[in-house]
Amino acid sequence: TTIAIRLFINTYGSFEIVDDDNYKAFVGAVLGEGRENPSRGLVTVSNHRSLFDDPGVMSGILPWWITLRPKYNRWGICSQEYCFNDVLPGLVKGYIGAGQVLPICRGKGVNQKLLLDFARHLAAGEWCHIFPEGGVWQLKELGGRRDMEGSYGRGRVSGPGKLRWGVGKLIAHAPVRPRVVPFAHAGVENLLPQDPESGITMRKRNIIGGEPLRILVQFGKELQFDDLIEEHEAKHGKLWTYDATTESKREEEDIRYGGLGGSNQRGDFHNRWNSSPEEKMLYSKIASRIEEHLDRLTKGVVAEHARKGE
Repeated sequence: TTIAIRLFINTYGSFEIVDDDNYKAFVGAVLGEGRENPSRGLVTVSNHRSLFDDPGVMSGILPWWITLRPKYNRWGICSQEYCFNDVLPGLVKGYIGAGQVLPICRGKGVNQKLLLDFARHLAAGEWCHIFPEGGVWQLKELGGRRDMEGSYGRGRVSGPGKLRWGVGKLIAHAPVRPRVVPFAHAGVENLLPQDPESGITMRKRNIIGGEPLRILVQFGKELQFDDLIEEHEAKHGKLWTYDATTESKREEEDIRYGGLGGSNQRGDFHNRWNSSPEEKMLYSKIASRIEEHLDRLTKGVVAEHARKGE
């Protein structure tokens, strides 16, 4: 699939990555360079401009010699309504799952157990990618609210900020603080443009012979959240953490993991997974910091992509 997609994009257009120090740091993070603890995972966050972002963009952001090695493949999540609905044949859903994509129920919040399944891969030291906008937005900036000009009433209105809080929960409760790297991209929306009023995704009418598909990707600096987490723990105590093998924990480790394991509490991690109001406030702060950097990155990439197309 990766080979086919990259050949398609480069046949009918171009795929450009800003090859700066931030990109080199991202590649090094995927390879595990400088990682003292093998359980330290990698979280990448990006804007979401098309239903083709993954695999379209994700298949092209690593050099060939890395992307063809399965152990460096990312884990992703996709809304059940698109990728795992009852209408799709089992073969298709199996194919999506084989590409290391897990289902998530959009709108069900941070306490849904599907997010825990995804979190376990991060706890195992793997690479997990998230589109924290929670939907496709083809604006000149990141995400959108219902009252944003050009959002046509399709923005989120629950809670502060534009981004979903699930990414904050993954980071806050990871057993080893993950590396978090943002990147922004533009251009894939020209393949699957949205109707500006309804938000319905359409298809590019003239793929062959029409305007070339040009994709631009730029990475930002690694983000840090130690201060937010330490501030929370100073007020509310040590955060519980999940891990990759929840059911097999030793009983003496149960306190450290907040009940997410232990031989006498197997299965109870589903109850402990539910977040308190104070924890949700921490997730919001983490998401807001990501939003600040990702929004600035998105505006710059979208503007540069437009400039190069003039």
